[in-house]
Amino acid sequence: MSRSRKVAPEEAVQAAMEAFWKHGYHELGTRQLEEETGITRFTLQTTYGGKKKLFLAALDRYLDIFEGQGLPPTDGSGLEGLAAWFEVRPQPIMMPEVASYGCLMLNSTVEFMQGDEEVNHRGERFFTFIRDGFKASLKSIQDAGQLPQGFDIEAKAELLLGSSIGLNIIIRSATNNAAGMDLAASVSAMIRSWAP
Repeated sequence: MSRSRKVAPEEAVQAAMEAFWKHGYHELGTRQLEEETGITRFTLQTTYGGKKKLFLAALDRYLDIFEGQGLPPTDGSGLEGLAAWFEVRPQPIMMPEVASYGCLMLNSTVEFMQGDEEVNHRGERFFTFIRDGFKASLKSIQDAGQLPQGFDIEAKAELLLGSSIGLNIIIRSATNNAAGMDLAASVSAMIRSWAP
């Protein structure tokens, strides 16, 4: 007879987030989820409402963490600060080991292929947050006089969003944070070239 295990809800969701991040939703079986989180199958159903609801809670936790520390700078550091933000993204010392699996939200968006409304809603939240963050950063740089006349903030924010997504895909495909360092250096050089 197996012993029941007590896992604090916050710890369980954190462990689930890391497990889904590593394996993806469809590849992570219930037994493996139980082993990696300490949540029993009974608790998974009664407390969390099943695997899918726990997955959505894990995505929400990921987004909350990301939104707390994922924004590009608007602190007056200018183009140099934005370029440096890209440069440090793939450095292994700056990211937890689980981040070598890329971006949980991006991975989930690709895995579900627009086939799930709840995942899509979280994906929209994620992309809007990043896009708006780049717009705010570029606007603060423009207000400081560090961008040329006629600089298209909307278009450049989309370019940076795509670059950020590409960076995460490179890291995920190589399962190595450092794999994105060349792209990050190229994006940083491009950002510095925007100076008037």
